[in-house]
Amino acid sequence: MSAGLPIGLILFMLAPTGCESPPRPQGLTVTDSAGVRIIELGPDPDGVAERRVLADEPDWVIRSREDDPSFVVSKVVDVELLSQGRIAVADDVGNEVLVFDSAGRHVATWGGAGDGPGEFRRLGWLASKPPDSLGVGDFRLFRVTVLDASGRFVRNVETASGMTRSAGTVPGRPIGLLSDGSVVTVVYRSPAPVEGSQRPEVEVTVIPPSGEGAEVVGTWPGDELSPFLEDGLLQMTAPPFGRRFHIAASPDGVWLADDDHWEFRQYSAGGRLRTVVRSTVSPTAVSDRLLEERIAEKYRHVSPGPELEGFKADQRRIAGHATTPGFGSMLGTVSGGVAIGEYQAGRAPTRTWVVVDSTGGVTTVDLPGALEVKRWGPDWVIGVVSDELDRDEIRWYRILGAVGEGGG
Repeated sequence: MSAGLPIGLILFMLAPTGCESPPRPQGLTVTDSAGVRIIELGPDPDGVAERRVLADEPDWVIRSREDDPSFVVSKVVDVELLSQGRIAVADDVGNEVLVFDSAGRHVATWGGAGDGPGEFRRLGWLASKPPDSLGVGDFRLFRVTVLDASGRFVRNVETASGMTRSAGTVPGRPIGLLSDGSVVTVVYRSPAPVEGSQRPEVEVTVIPPSGEGAEVVGTWPGDELSPFLEDGLLQMTAPPFGRRFHIAASPDGVWLADDDHWEFRQYSAGGRLRTVVRSTVSPTAVSDRLLEERIAEKYRHVSPGPELEGFKADQRRIAGHATTPGFGSMLGTVSGGVAIGEYQAGRAPTRTWVVVDSTGGVTTVDLPGALEVKRWGPDWVIGVVSDELDRDEIRWYRILGAVGEGGG
């Protein structure tokens, strides 16, 4: 941060400036087939997109208070914007929603650990619900809690009841909220107790605001797992460069993607395919150096010693992919588009993101590699950066105009 900002919990806010939507760049193909928008980006998405730049400094920052050791912003799982300039932060440590005002003061704490109304067991995400309430996803209680503008409990939407379709499945986990109040859920199938890489199926469903019934969007291969025997016991882990199934709710639908290849599909709440974004970009070949970087990143918090070396040896033994995944991250934008982050095996100074807006316009921007993005707006982005003590810092950056321009 720049010199002169106050020490402790800081929120330095400038009035965000609106930027006009950039013109659709030349060189990409947008076609409609049977009512589906298909956006072809070719072998180099960055080469056909409008390149934008991130502001040098964040407009505002929230961090732990150095004058109060008991107040630590840590294990932030999500961030959401509320009315009156307030910011809601989902804190996984205390299963609480921390609320800050537009001046950066901590003004309220909603929820807490428990099973009762307005309490949580494992916070997963936050989502604003028009006109002025907040949905809170709970991964362990399999429900979405709706709070009003003052944090008072309104109702729960249960996602486990009636969602388990067959033996060997895990109850429906809520993973996002649509603007009409529908809840996007995922039913996971348990992995088979055998050795060898596998991708247990997942079923994506949408529960309407009434909570009655569910629309099945479809079934896809889930995250890759590698069960293996160790000391006579079957262990389960994700292999290096393992393929994953990505799901992201947006206001009017859900984005789905398999990172085995660079393709993203948006479905409506009723399960109708709306948009396909794809590229023929070539993934990176896996070298010994890249493998070691990936393993080092996975276990960067494990203390050196025999246990760590055992973990690393297991990862080398089950590594089987010749290429990295096609991409690293996917996020639904607040306007209904999708933001796609490149895959990185380790930590790099920057990461390139490709953003497709709701009209089919495509832009790219480089973000700090350590920034875990939580919200993507038309000309801003909110993310979290963690330090070596696992303290989190929440940052809001403006995204400026094209390279060489003065801003939005």
